[in-house]
Amino acid sequence: MVSVASSSALDEFLPRVMTNVTDAELGVIRALVAKWREKYPRNLLRSTYFDGKMPLKPTGNIPAEAHSRIKAVLGWPAKSVTALAHRTVFDGFVTPGQDQDPFDLAALLDANRFDLELPQAIVSALKHSCSFITTARGDVQSGEPEVLVMARSAEWSAGLWDKRRRAVSAAVAITSVDEQGRPTSMDVYLPDVVLLCVRRPSGGWVADRRKNPLNEVLVEPLTYDPQLDRPFGRSRITRPVMNITDHALTTIVRAEIGADFYAVPRVVLTNIAADAFSRGKWEMAIDRFLGITKDEDGDSPDVTQLPQMTMQPLMDQYRMYASQFAGETGLPVSSLGIVQDNPPSAEALYAAEKDLIVEARATTRVLGGSLRQVARKVVMLRDGLTEAPREVSQIRANWLNPAFTSPVTAADALVKLSAVFPWLGDTEVALEYAGFTQPEVTRLLADKRRAQGGSTLAALIAAGRQESDEAAAEVVPDAVEG
Repeated sequence: MVSVASSSALDEFLPRVMTNVTDAELGVIRALVAKWREKYPRNLLRSTYFDGKMPLKPTGNIPAEAHSRIKAVLGWPAKSVTALAHRTVFDGFVTPGQDQDPFDLAALLDANRFDLELPQAIVSALKHSCSFITTARGDVQSGEPEVLVMARSAEWSAGLWDKRRRAVSAAVAITSVDEQGRPTSMDVYLPDVVLLCVRRPSGGWVADRRKNPLNEVLVEPLTYDPQLDRPFGRSRITRPVMNITDHALTTIVRAEIGADFYAVPRVVLTNIAADAFSRGKWEMAIDRFLGITKDEDGDSPDVTQLPQMTMQPLMDQYRMYASQFAGETGLPVSSLGIVQDNPPSAEALYAAEKDLIVEARATTRVLGGSLRQVARKVVMLRDGLTEAPREVSQIRANWLNPAFTSPVTAADALVKLSAVFPWLGDTEVALEYAGFTQPEVTRLLADKRRAQGGSTLAALIAAGRQESDEAAAEVVPDAVEG
């Protein structure tokens, strides 16, 4: 991971003069870079917790030597992100009353590897509070898609928010940095133009201007839990999450030290000779047979074994932190490695995951609104439009059900619903409710249409034969009379 330069070093490279940009544009660029520099340390910190590379916080009670030698990790922060991301699965765009894949977006999204890019963008949004989706006309001659759709991490991007329009007013994406972590190239997105900025070896900046045909910023943020005072959302790796993780990690270290210190029972010896420990205490602890001579006065040694300390308090403390972490993130305690004594029932499992399911549905509702805007921009760029068709406003993002239900439970519920709504069984929604994926739904409907086409053809052939037989029956009596 590349570390960004210090604030003083960054001030040295902040563009003061840039070729091929106006003074107003340069002011926006400086504001964007300043915003990125302001947010970078916190984004880097959350990435550190997500990767399990957070440093162990000293407590003062653990010896410095043991503290420096023990390398402990804990993956709870990553679990808080991925557990929600795995329940936030995009399943294509749909519109009411139309077939699958409205506006023929599937081929274009497939060319952009959207099925691979979007899950990464969602993980990045949950980790840093937001990520960005940029759209632009691609260079078809060089092999790019007709419309280029790219996901950008907030660790190397920043945006300015327009509260009146409720949209991004300007955005920057750092595309490369030097060995000191200073940006050497960046893409700046403005309402009327896209600036591809490059820093020359001399330190000066030059911009390549690309006209923006939509006259709106071609950047859409994917946010998690946006709020009025925080339009770019907040991270799943919150301050309470980091604090609880630090305490749980310290408990793991204490348990590791305790396992080494208390594996051998402690013994108190009195009335022993001065040379009893000539071989060392550790050799005495691991010897199978131990002989101790009398002391100088001839008294026999007294051996007392102290009660061995238990690690159960540390385990109970670890469970306590796991419960706090589960309450903060909505995760079931079992997903944090805490094994219950009795296996829970299906109802108990659903109840434990209820908070996470509710969170996933709220997240898809917010992300769906952003993806609608991405689809609108893609359609307009591809078709060369300056105004979006009215039908585009009806497009919706479809998501898989975040509640993982068994096929038997889903089938039983579908049977009961079909008894009340008989027409439900003939809809695509029923197939999705039953747990079929979008490719499986497409194949099932294709097989159904193929079977219906074969039945229709057979019926037409049978009807034609019947008409021929009836016509022949009418002609034969006339021939006999003649």
